[in-house]
Amino acid sequence: MNANVPKKRNPQPAGATPADAEFPEVMTARQAADYLQINIQVLYRYIRDGLIPVARVGKTVRLKKSVIDRWLEVSSWQSIRPENRPIDTTRRHPENGE
Repeated sequence: MNANVPKKRNPQPAGATPADAEFPEVMTARQAADYLQINIQVLYRYIRDGLIPVARVGKTVRLKKSVIDRWLEVSSWQSIRPENRPIDTTRRHPENGE
């Protein structure tokens, strides 16, 4: 085999993005930190605090890309829910008779 010949990649399913090709469905902590673009120590803190879903395999953790994507989606929507917004005390509320 010629060392100069690039390796062929597996064909991607329809609708796949470049990130899909770069990151496998089951990732190590390092791969997940790279995928999330955060420091690995921050990822381990999120794991320790139970903020991000993981599967434990012995002493190691594995993270599913699809689960991380769903976690990001849910977390993003939760961040804009009205109960998570700061209260504007300067606004009058006509329904309360103010």
